[in-house]
Amino acid sequence: MDRGSGSGDEEPTAEPTNTEPRNQETTTRETTNGAAQTDESETGTDGSVTRTDESVPCESEGGVGGSTTGGVGGSTTGDGGRRRFLRSVAAATVGGGLLAILGDRDIVQPVAAADLDARDPTVVDVNADADPDAVFPQSVMSGGPTSSGAIVWTRLSPSAAAHNGMLVCQVATDPDFSDIVVSTIVPDARFSARHDHVVQVDLDGELDADSFYHYRFVYDGTATRTGRLRTLPEPDASPDSLRVAVVSCQDYQNGYYGAFHHVAEEDVDFLLHLGDFIYESANGQYTTPGRRVPEDRRLSLPSGKPLAESLDDFRYLYNRYKRDRFLQEALERHTLVAGWDDHEIGNNRYWDYAADAPVLPEKRRGRDPEFAIQLTANGIQAWVEHMPMRVDYDPEAEHLQNQLQLWRRVQFGDLVDLAVTDERLFRNGPPCPDGEVVTCFSEDERGRTMLGTDQKRWWKTWTAKSDARWTVWLNEVLTMPLTQGTGWNQVEFLHDAWDGFQHERHQLMRHLRRRGPRNFVTLTGDLHCAMAGIQHAHYGEFGRGDRGPRVGVELLAPAVSSVNAADVLTYPAWLDERDVDDLALEENPHLEFVDWHEHGYAVVEFTRDEARYTAYGVDIDENSADADRRTLAEYVVPDGRPRLQRRE
Repeated sequence: MDRGSGSGDEEPTAEPTNTEPRNQETTTRETTNGAAQTDESETGTDGSVTRTDESVPCESEGGVGGSTTGGVGGSTTGDGGRRRFLRSVAAATVGGGLLAILGDRDIVQPVAAADLDARDPTVVDVNADADPDAVFPQSVMSGGPTSSGAIVWTRLSPSAAAHNGMLVCQVATDPDFSDIVVSTIVPDARFSARHDHVVQVDLDGELDADSFYHYRFVYDGTATRTGRLRTLPEPDASPDSLRVAVVSCQDYQNGYYGAFHHVAEEDVDFLLHLGDFIYESANGQYTTPGRRVPEDRRLSLPSGKPLAESLDDFRYLYNRYKRDRFLQEALERHTLVAGWDDHEIGNNRYWDYAADAPVLPEKRRGRDPEFAIQLTANGIQAWVEHMPMRVDYDPEAEHLQNQLQLWRRVQFGDLVDLAVTDERLFRNGPPCPDGEVVTCFSEDERGRTMLGTDQKRWWKTWTAKSDARWTVWLNEVLTMPLTQGTGWNQVEFLHDAWDGFQHERHQLMRHLRRRGPRNFVTLTGDLHCAMAGIQHAHYGEFGRGDRGPRVGVELLAPAVSSVNAADVLTYPAWLDERDVDDLALEENPHLEFVDWHEHGYAVVEFTRDEARYTAYGVDIDENSADADRRTLAEYVVPDGRPRLQRRE
């Protein structure tokens, strides 16, 4: 096998090597503003672990996919055939000293601009003819916004970093950099090979609230492409509107990123990513069956394995994904707020509380606790290096689950109060064996959790105390049921989603009914479809009677490029392929809109009077800025009413 380099940029120089609920009763620190911390650690390329006691606390951000595989055949007709076919559709959409490892790592920390030496901008020369890709192959991005800053990110190529030149970070009020407000020197220790030459500069405290800025890095005369960032409004501000683009699930090998070019062109305030920023595979494992991976999308992990294991493997994937020009455009243009899902580490991952370790069911040694902890730590480190988010990191915590706290709040004045949750690090395993789509009674067990006790308590406090016009949950997996039948005959298809955690879902939805906010909106990824529906206090599950009162709405953005349900189905001769959408609506009356066929993204605009959701489909077969874009659906949620009103 032709093995790529660890960086994803250059030729390899050496082949690297690598090697219930306990947390429900933990005492993870809970902050009143929902803050989280940043985790920064590193494994060497030889798989060794180095120790550091240095930690830099990060402030709060002021405030989601299973793979789809399989196929369906058959020629049955009538209601029975339609029901069996719907069941097959759902099956096809379902995925595809030891605990201190993370704390023993030297994870890259965002460095505060205030702690860096200032550099007179008049003496920073920029060669307008220099090629930014040669020095900064992954361009730039920003994330972790506050009302006085954001974290800006770049990465130097290993060959450029070897020159030991001077790196300067600059921020200006204009794209021409005639009014520079920040100009600082980044020490070379901050972009060393130990951190894959990644740079993160925290501008918190340096900028004005609710403002756009332009930023760049300059290294020995070569400047990055110019990025644009946005700060949050002050917590007590009353903005008239907030417009966000919503994306998830971007399998590099299954299609091109024309959607990101359109996202870059959108007039939005922020970009929200719901998870599966990378897929851990290099062999096309999660692509559409029979689809040939294009030559320019082929991957070769440094370890030579089909699925990422080493830190170099995960770094390689982020570096390759981020070399896509359309993804770069979107990240350059919009400040990112992101969570994760499963593929950043391993498909359908969960926590085995008996072994007190993660389980990676599709990895060859994924049930070996030592291997799974090491691999998970590798994936976490690469995520932290490449996603400039404000997440809590506590290197002194004794347990991996308590060291990285992804869940946090982001507040957009009194208009939108948004929370990101972690639905992978604390969840129990599936209630039924993988691949089964029949009802199993354990899915409703009281002890099963997706959030863990501490995060669930935090979530309830957040929703009970939120007084914003719109309370918005960045959620990884579908909360609404996707079922067929009722009572004893009901079948739940998505045990990896909240259908596999029905008791906890009922707790959350009942809480919204009793103590919920004025308007509750859930934004969800993972399922690789566009969808809109109503959340209820309960859905008439066995023993709970008729469907309960409305408590919120759930909106799904289609996958950017990952395989859709419609991509993996063989349709019976009697069924039009678009009927699959109608079948889901027919069996699930809480759903208002479903599209299993399209890739793309969504835009959601929040105002004082309404929330407006627009789903777009974008072709994944054309690697072009001209990739066709079409509107799939547009819905309005009126203030004070959990309703979905379609706009034609």
